[in-house]
Amino acid sequence: MTLKPINSEITTLKSLINQTRPLLSTPPPPPPTTTATTTTTTTTSTTITPYPLLRDLSTLLRAHSTNLSIALRPPNLLYPAAAKSIQEITSLIPQYLPAIHALPEIPSLRRSVIRKVEDLFTSITQFFNQTSEEGRDRLSSTGAIWSSCDALIALEAGGGTHGVIGELIKTYEALISDAAGELRAWVVEVGEDEDEGFVDDSAQEETPQEFWEKPIAAGRRRDGEVRGLVEVVLKKIRLLEILLGAVRKRRLADDGLVSERVLEEVVQRVKAVSEAVDDVGMGFYEDEVGEAVEAQKRFQEEAVKLIDLVVCKDGGVEDKYTKWFHNCREAILKEG
Repeated sequence: MTLKPINSEITTLKSLINQTRPLLSTPPPPPPTTTATTTTTTTTSTTITPYPLLRDLSTLLRAHSTNLSIALRPPNLLYPAAAKSIQEITSLIPQYLPAIHALPEIPSLRRSVIRKVEDLFTSITQFFNQTSEEGRDRLSSTGAIWSSCDALIALEAGGGTHGVIGELIKTYEALISDAAGELRAWVVEVGEDEDEGFVDDSAQEETPQEFWEKPIAAGRRRDGEVRGLVEVVLKKIRLLEILLGAVRKRRLADDGLVSERVLEEVVQRVKAVSEAVDDVGMGFYEDEVGEAVEAQKRFQEEAVKLIDLVVCKDGGVEDKYTKWFHNCREAILKEG
């Protein structure tokens, strides 16, 4: 499919995307200056609310991409209509910058939203990078634009800043659940081997690949004490999964919001918990029980620090969930 009649518009759009993309990650401009007099204060710019702006821009862009796809549907190509849609999309691209710059100064939040905008820019570019005569590739590319737009539209309805942080925490929850699943499989394998009553000499001849597929030495797999340690760790990890779910549902949603000033630290603590859980698994898998025990202590310490951040609502106000978080802290620190 030749697009020569609208090559100029396409080139302009791609060029603007290439220019705008790196600017998304640049530091936002300083806050608007104010001029004070004895009687009045004048603000030089209007405050931007980022999530409604991202919603409106993406809703418009989704509509224009739909019109563009219709205009370029074979065999009847409507080049004037396509050119108009491309021009409309081009006018929207730079308007994403003030929305990004208006986001709160929370690094993990900004990175997450920027990735969504970059995905949108990529999907627009890819729309023009396929040449299917039947239009199947173009239809798929239109769907990618819709999906990227929907992800940005959903930010406002999903709770804005606290909602984005909640989604980040959910990704770490998934990593922790994966690590727990691997340890549970390890315990099951122990149970299957314990009654054999001998150590298979062939285990000493495993290749490196076989080692990683069955990473615990045969003798250690039958060590009841180590198995007991793993079972304790699994109980603690289950508490972590419950804790992170409570942080999302009781502190990042509805009326339980915690202060924005601690949100970045909340994410960092959750990340540290996830990394320590992963280190626990690697300790057992590599037959380094001491390292696994130290990693368990670390994820417990990080979990307690996380609880300290969210135990109260914004402003340090105790509520109906405060006692629950105190009890969770005690359970995580409890021996065994």
